[in-house]
Amino acid sequence: MDLLNIRTLILLLIPALAYSQSTQRRCYVCRSRGERGDCRDPFISPAYRLPGLPPVPHSTPITELPCSSGWCSKVLDGADKSTIESFDLATQRGCLARGPSDNKERCGNVFVEEQHRDVYMCMCKGDLCNSAPMLNSMSLYLTILPSLALSLAWWW
Repeated sequence: MDLLNIRTLILLLIPALAYSQSTQRRCYVCRSRGERGDCRDPFISPAYRLPGLPPVPHSTPITELPCSSGWCSKVLDGADKSTIESFDLATQRGCLARGPSDNKERCGNVFVEEQHRDVYMCMCKGDLCNSAPMLNSMSLYLTILPSLALSLAWWW
């Protein structure tokens, strides 16, 4: 292969790779209570591993699981949700069976019928979106555009 063909291949692969990463639908799944839990904020994502490889046994209680709906959640449940230092505060991240009827991401108090109480829940749509505070859709463009510009500059 000559240099021109390699550059063309790279130019085509970078946007395809970025698109494939953005279409995955996974959620972080974990639960912890108290100030030293792995699931609470500030959330530290586990080390990256190739998709499909089994996790290292007993390495972390945080897993990345496929989510068919594409909607992830983060739930704060406890006696006092106004203080983050509350020992009773539990943080749970997971996948929702279905998203809200208006298809909008949001946070707010939600009544859980099974437990007969309110919890604070954030719902988001996207790959591993329940790791941090919600970002707008511009973050995807800010990730793809520099790599595309670099590829074009390298080619010319």
